[in-house]
Amino acid sequence: MIKTYHKSDIEILIATMNRSNLDFLQSMFMFSGFYNFNIIIVNQTTNDTILKSDYDTIKVINVFEKGLSKSRNIAIQNSSKDILLLADDDVVFELGFEDKILKEFNSHINFDGFRFKFKNELGKFVKKYPLRFQGKLNWFEVLKTSSIELVFKRESIYNSVCFDENFGLGSMFSMGEEAVFLADAKRKKCKIGFVPHTLMMHNGFTTSSKIEQDLLYFNQGAVFYRIFNKKYLFWVFLKLFFDLIHGKITFSNIGSLLNQAIKGKNKYAKHIRL
Repeated sequence: MIKTYHKSDIEILIATMNRSNLDFLQSMFMFSGFYNFNIIIVNQTTNDTILKSDYDTIKVINVFEKGLSKSRNIAIQNSSKDILLLADDDVVFELGFEDKILKEFNSHINFDGFRFKFKNELGKFVKKYPLRFQGKLNWFEVLKTSSIELVFKRESIYNSVCFDENFGLGSMFSMGEEAVFLADAKRKKCKIGFVPHTLMMHNGFTTSSKIEQDLLYFNQGAVFYRIFNKKYLFWVFLKLFFDLIHGKITFSNIGSLLNQAIKGKNKYAKHIRL
């Protein structure tokens, strides 16, 4: 019998830090009451800043370790509903976002997950998205996906795919966790599609847009090696090429940025050998 998913089957997994009350949920769910949704909040905090919930639909987990990927994994391991939506604490969900999710999972029953779109605070897209539904993500799309764009069936990732805790804010490498996660899911034969619909608004700034080029390439070298192994240099050169033609770097930067990418790869390779 084919299952039909309902709103009660969705669980929203929120990563946050140092929260002592649930007021931030008011901003996230401006267009509908947050108490109407199943939510897991992983709050990375200290002993003197503890978050509690009096709502049956909201589960709070206070943890005293750092790392965004660690929070994502804790949320997934403590989930109980069929459809899992990854979220940060500064997104604003659109009215009826849950209906868009349910429509896709109920009409594409063989899919394990989907990538959706988000807008910035000005209502504009900060990424160039495909115009139509896509039945699979190519490697370029994997590399530019943000965690908050992802929705998965729990059964497809629970105990089979997790976030690599070497990557993401608060980790050894401060970005790339979503690309590594998606790459692992693809290699596990998860069927992941792209849906040209928007679920939420976000401030538009990703980790990669906030850091200096040297650190960006250092991180990317590790990410590319983690995903593509011995072919990582191909992807480094491809990034150098596209950044050059788009004016993000100059010819004089290429040597130093390449070296940074190799240093990042070497640090990751040394770490996993320990």
